[in-house]
Amino acid sequence: MAGLFVLVGLTLSLLLLSFLFPLLSSLSHRVVFDFAREQDRLWYSELSNIVEHDKSLSDNSGGSRLSPRQALSDLTTIHQRRLSSIIGEVGSPGNISRWISSLDVAGKWPDSEIDYTTGCAARRANWPAQVHWQRILIMSGAWHGGLAGGERWVRNESLRQATRLAMNYWFQRDIRTLDCLDRGGTTRCPCDDADITFWNTNWFSNIILIPELVGQSCLLLGNSLSASEAASCIRITFRSFNTFGRSINGVGYLTGANTLDVARIGIDHGLLSSNASIVNEAYRRTHDELVVQNDTKADGIRLDGSFGQHAGILYNGNYGDSNAVLDVELIASGTQFGAQETGRLAFDRLIEGHAWMIFADSLTQSLHFDLSALGRFITFPVADNQATGGIHMNLTKVRELGRLWPSKALTDFADSLLGRARSANAGSLLGNKVFYTNDYVVHRGESYVTSLRMFSNRTANTECVNSQNPLGLHLSDGTLYKYIRGDEYEDIAAAWDWNLIPGITTDYRNAPLNCTGAGVTGVESFVGGASDSQVGVAAMQFISPLTRSLRWQKTWFFLKDDVQHVMVNILTSNSKAPLYSVLDQRRRFGPTIVNGEPVSGAVTMYQNPQQLWHADIGYVFPNYGNDSAVLNLQLEEKTGNWSSIGTSTQPPTKVELWAGWLQHTTTTKPIEYTTFLGVSYSDFSRKFSQPQPRIRTVSNNEAVTAIFDTQTSIAMAVYWRKTASLTVTPGPTSAPITITVSGEVIMIFSFMTGKIVVSDPSQTLSKVDLTLAIGDGSRPSFWTGDRKKTLTFQLPTGGQAGDSVTQTVE
Repeated sequence: MAGLFVLVGLTLSLLLLSFLFPLLSSLSHRVVFDFAREQDRLWYSELSNIVEHDKSLSDNSGGSRLSPRQALSDLTTIHQRRLSSIIGEVGSPGNISRWISSLDVAGKWPDSEIDYTTGCAARRANWPAQVHWQRILIMSGAWHGGLAGGERWVRNESLRQATRLAMNYWFQRDIRTLDCLDRGGTTRCPCDDADITFWNTNWFSNIILIPELVGQSCLLLGNSLSASEAASCIRITFRSFNTFGRSINGVGYLTGANTLDVARIGIDHGLLSSNASIVNEAYRRTHDELVVQNDTKADGIRLDGSFGQHAGILYNGNYGDSNAVLDVELIASGTQFGAQETGRLAFDRLIEGHAWMIFADSLTQSLHFDLSALGRFITFPVADNQATGGIHMNLTKVRELGRLWPSKALTDFADSLLGRARSANAGSLLGNKVFYTNDYVVHRGESYVTSLRMFSNRTANTECVNSQNPLGLHLSDGTLYKYIRGDEYEDIAAAWDWNLIPGITTDYRNAPLNCTGAGVTGVESFVGGASDSQVGVAAMQFISPLTRSLRWQKTWFFLKDDVQHVMVNILTSNSKAPLYSVLDQRRRFGPTIVNGEPVSGAVTMYQNPQQLWHADIGYVFPNYGNDSAVLNLQLEEKTGNWSSIGTSTQPPTKVELWAGWLQHTTTTKPIEYTTFLGVSYSDFSRKFSQPQPRIRTVSNNEAVTAIFDTQTSIAMAVYWRKTASLTVTPGPTSAPITITVSGEVIMIFSFMTGKIVVSDPSQTLSKVDLTLAIGDGSRPSFWTGDRKKTLTFQLPTGGQAGDSVTQTVE
């Protein structure tokens, strides 16, 4: 039925196209041009006729019909706002004179300026031919008016003629075979394209990339479009929008961010053709995505605020950056097309998730998504202005939408990030958050942000698409990034050792790095975390997905006051490869100090390290002796080619890198270490020299991993085995408490308040019993009554599986 709505509206629109375009544009250009009121009345009259004759209009929830008069008013409002929205995002017009000069009479720029390679020979990712339309969009914006720095070009005939030539050059070579949208290189769209039309073997270029630029350019040109130009604009945008309801080759049906992008193209198409039913259908598609997705590996917004794309990959950055939603909801605010409460709440949840994942480069004052939330886009340098180049969110738009809805989540998000960042902790968000749907944890202190990326049999490690990220096998093997300045990992991916990803435990170079490994689902289910919003625990059972040669279990404890603790148990290793637990690999800033002495060599080894400090991060190691772990440091300049890991054409990079790792000399003894973040060397030395260590190891074996924080009186434990027990004695005169569980869980137990937080990382349990037995000695104030108590925790299921639940001992 929706397809019929679209067809009817399109037919009516095409019939009136040559008359309607001048009048539609006149309304939207009032700030620049003074059109006669009679023309405005004619425009309203003709548009009213279209709306009256469209008997298929319905509201964006699929329910009651839109009021024709209200639809007319709303469509007018959206059209005016959309033009302003497009202008606000158009690039600089500074090169327009040069572009006009170099454009030939056919409407083509020199091959030295734009790579027009099309078809099978064209680069799949970031198709270079798009630059043709990027220039057209800027030229259209300057001609339209309102573009900063482009005042001289408003209604300039030379500019309009150049734009017309460039548009027609492409239109004459537009796709003629629909199969080339998504089947380029097959028998249905062969590589030997005799027509020499513009298409790419990557469906995204044909269905989203180019139609998006076309629709925006055509809207800006409005009444100046000839009938044939307008028909081409409508054909290309409708062709994109019409992919809804069909399976795209190699992709399937559109989901997540792709749905939002195509829906936005549909809105532009509806505005071009003055078709309210298409606009309505496009908003329905948008709002169908503005819901929480609960299926495993689902694309879209998840209940914990993460965003999934490509079946199991965390992508709050890039695909989840929310620009499409911001664009279409801002222009629809106050109209019948705007999002309802359910959609608004889902978007609030996503924005709240974004806040945890964004950090600041305190030197450049630029905002970025954590690298673990960018998937394959880690392979781009900042200069390419891809997902690593910034959050690509207009915070002013976010704040405005928050005001209009209204939404405190949106306004708080924008206000917090618009201020100046003194450290990597943009927005000054503090505490701990577990994203249980995507095996991801963030811990934020006053001067730092740390992120932990794991993967399980519910998620994928990363992806290799369009030759991007072929070396990414280890990107979710417990990757731990630590941002303090914010530029620690900027532009180093081309030069770093992809077998020494920060934070991972690995059998070094045992598995090949190629596209096959960069896109696998995990083996184990016991992967996740527990959090009380201030402190947290993460646990991961791991089997190397390609070789199955390495098996380990690892725990990360995130404590208050900028302290973290890591415990590693190697369970089996069936290769001869050395076993490393990586402390970090990052840019080198300043001196490195080990055991109180500066490090002078490029490559050094320490048999019995006690402490390590570099760039405001300190590490404390227990006495390993000579039979469990050795500290290795590598402080060297590295060179790398961006083209070897992706599609960037930036020149090779040289980076001063700092890498540190512990080499496991035996698999029979676990290792552990403590990290202090955001500390000067003097402060670190003071903390290191405390007579009693803050963290006490309670257990570190195959059954239970546990610590006790003596400063906060909090016990944290991972029960790897069902019916495992743990005994904690808070102090020398305190009564010991033994905690036995009926299932494998993570626990946080405050001995000050009696509050217990529990989660099920496997996401398979419906409940778990904790039996507590207290011994002789001084009891905590919360304990009353019997010596033995049993607490039954009803564990969340469905979309909340893996989330933390809380009870208090009484």
